[in-house]
Amino acid sequence: MINFSYTIWIALIPFLMFVLLGLTAHKLKAKLSGLLGTGGLAVVTVLSYLTAYSYFFTSEKVDGAYQKIIAFNITWLQFTDKLHIDLGVLLDPISVMMLVVISTVSLMVHIYSLGYMKGEKGFERFFAFLSLFSFSMLGLVIATNIFQMYIFWELVGISSFLLIGFY
Repeated sequence: MINFSYTIWIALIPFLMFVLLGLTAHKLKAKLSGLLGTGGLAVVTVLSYLTAYSYFFTSEKVDGAYQKIIAFNITWLQFTDKLHIDLGVLLDPISVMMLVVISTVSLMVHIYSLGYMKGEKGFERFFAFLSLFSFSMLGLVIATNIFQMYIFWELVGISSFLLIGFY
């Protein structure tokens, strides 16, 4: 069995970039902010491709079918012994392929935005919003339960609002 515990970083890196760029945007140069956001997404893209390769080519199949893997799981809210809300990373064929698609498209958007947004007021803030959007989309596809999916769906809406209303 392959250890997929590193996959939590696929979602955490864009979140950390959002926090870093959001808190330090006024202190960093615009180009550095763009490069940090883009570099973070490049790392996420590499991790996504590594995850896809490991999942599809080196993990075990049962009766010719890929198995669902819970790569990471923590209890977030504990109400009773049997009632709790977990946060985690679910890997199945669809979520693994969507990790590749989302990280690749998001990386291309980041790279394109480096040139397109050059010289714009709020360039640093824009890359913070892009990182939040990437985090939200990645979190949506690796959700282990409907509550986690709802949280990330709402974050996609908020980050879309922030990006659309940037000007």
